[in-house]
Amino acid sequence: MFKKLKNSKKGFTLAELLIVVAIIGVLVAISIPIFTSQLRKARLATNQANARAGYAAAVAQALDANTDTSTTKGDKDVATSKNLTYTYTVSTAKVEETGTAASGNTDIASWKVSTTINGKELGDATAKAWVITIDPNGGVVGINATWTTTTTPNP
Repeated sequence: MFKKLKNSKKGFTLAELLIVVAIIGVLVAISIPIFTSQLRKARLATNQANARAGYAAAVAQALDANTDTSTTKGDKDVATSKNLTYTYTVSTAKVEETGTAASGNTDIASWKVSTTINGKELGDATAKAWVITIDPNGGVVGINATWTTTTTPNP
């Protein structure tokens, strides 16, 4: 009854293409917040791990300084009765004694993506260095972060 035309073109109609594009748009709109949420959680986990590593390195450094039997270690006086502050640089995984004391935010396990340290939420960026202040017994007195500054390129 129907004859097949020799010049019939096969393909999708405009309506079919629009429906497919709309479906893809809906899927993207749903997935972006999910990916953003997971990215914030990953940054939080990175910050927690780096802060814990900084704390462990600071305690090890303090214990090493306190085991010296002399009153000086190198050219520094070893004072075991004061709080010690260390800066842990993430990129080099090195810790060094610093003079700036950190305070607050000591319970690393309770941090959330919205926890603010030095003006930034832990889910928004990864800290480049951690400043850890510990007491002579190895307890945390304070933890603070140094953030990477973002600069806009010159046109």
